[in-house]
Amino acid sequence: MKKLFLAVALVAGCQTSSTPAPKVTPAVAAPATPAPGEPPMLPVGTNTVCPVTGEKFTVKEKTPQVAYNGKRYAFCCGDCAPDFNKNPAKYAK
Repeated sequence: MKKLFLAVALVAGCQTSSTPAPKVTPAVAAPATPAPGEPPMLPVGTNTVCPVTGEKFTVKEKTPQVAYNGKRYAFCCGDCAPDFNKNPAKYAK
């Protein structure tokens, strides 16, 4: 009788929940559409230089970009945009 109870308990414990697992969304977001009057986004495939690190890179779909003083700046990685935003005059050329 103990073996039968144990077997039933194991089988009952192995059943999956009918509630689906929550969907995980990636943390990286696509660049926003520029506001009216701002310069257009740099096209994918554009070769440019990160104003923060000086690194040459090619703009990709998820490349972070900002507009400052009528010019569009793209960054080699997501860590550079906050540095630029803290002191844009230091990095803008």
